[in-house]
Amino acid sequence: MGDSYVIALDFGTAYSGYAFNITTSEQESDPRIKSWGADHGLDTPKTSTCILFDQNEEFLKFGYEAKTTYIKMRGEEAKKHYFFEGFKMALYGKDLNKNLKIKAANDKEMTALKVFSESLRFLNDDALKTINANTAGTKFTPANFTWVLTVPAIWDESAKQFMREAATQAGIVTEGTEDKLMIALEPEAASVWCKKLPSDGFISQNHNSNSLDQTPGTQYIIVDCGGGTIDITVHEVLEGGALKELHKASGNNMGGQTVERKFKEFLKDIFCDGFWDEYEENYPSEVQKIMYDFISVKQVDEDFEIQCTDNLGQIIEKMEDLETYFESVQGVSWDEGTIIISKEKLRSLYDESLQGITKSLKEILKENRNIGYILIVGGFAESKILRQHINEQLSEEFKILCPVRPQEAILKGAVEFGKNP
Repeated sequence: MGDSYVIALDFGTAYSGYAFNITTSEQESDPRIKSWGADHGLDTPKTSTCILFDQNEEFLKFGYEAKTTYIKMRGEEAKKHYFFEGFKMALYGKDLNKNLKIKAANDKEMTALKVFSESLRFLNDDALKTINANTAGTKFTPANFTWVLTVPAIWDESAKQFMREAATQAGIVTEGTEDKLMIALEPEAASVWCKKLPSDGFISQNHNSNSLDQTPGTQYIIVDCGGGTIDITVHEVLEGGALKELHKASGNNMGGQTVERKFKEFLKDIFCDGFWDEYEENYPSEVQKIMYDFISVKQVDEDFEIQCTDNLGQIIEKMEDLETYFESVQGVSWDEGTIIISKEKLRSLYDESLQGITKSLKEILKENRNIGYILIVGGFAESKILRQHINEQLSEEFKILCPVRPQEAILKGAVEFGKNP
């Protein structure tokens, strides 16, 4: 078997997915990414990082499936199950040990190691299933692959060690095959992929198409905008094209989920008197759908319309003087069954996160005088508002590049990394 069979797992705060390569070592690599969410009318390169266990802590489901199953459960049943979401942030700045426990949605606890290893086990099994369904006759097992697990550069050693431990428990590697597992830093993986992209592989604001400058000595910043963290690293291109990290990665926890949190707070404000809480408690899957729509609207810069379902309509009808009520809330209007949130209002939900990003960037730029360009990657970089903000703040002095599919850069780069560390 060729030694370039690689599976890369991107286990993110908000979304997770994988890519794989099964070309032989002589062939050009061809990283393929699994698409998720078809049953939910979605088509995304990653699925929600959510996991569901039954009352005996047995694994049930992962991803969009876990979320929909959980939100369809009635109160009593939901209370028995363990549902975890956004739990990767539990590793951010924590003292990690095997006994660290994390809280599920019903406030019951499980050990973090089990929650992480079962998530990795699911991704591992799903990847092998996908690959085996597409290869007639050859049956692949974990041992045939080099496995690459991506982690934020701002994580410390104990968090990386924790992920290795979880991968071992998940059966990805066994004693004696530990060298089959590589840990790749997310910004480095993204860098590797962007180095391969032709000039039309970038969204260019200033329309002079350019690929990455790879002259030795060139320095650039990679801003990996994730759901949980913003991870900023400075790289220098060395002779022969290798990369050197210039100083320790820095960043913050102001990722894309900050904007979603603000949006939820805003909805609660619009429907004062707890109307929104009542809606969320009774119809969680509808709220979930609104959040999905919001996440996709984050990518464009326009008004956001919430079509009222019958259930939301009934709750709204309990409110007095609809028209005047909505006019009194800044940035919101009501139009026969549709709540319209203006794009100005939506932009304001980004303020905290964007200021956090530019503040971190400017601190780094003060220390590094020779930066050639800024490369933006990660799922949150899909957002036009984020890209515009960074451009407004910094494009006079720096060239700013963003790959056409910023969310996929990390996974595809991780595959390359596994092929040729």
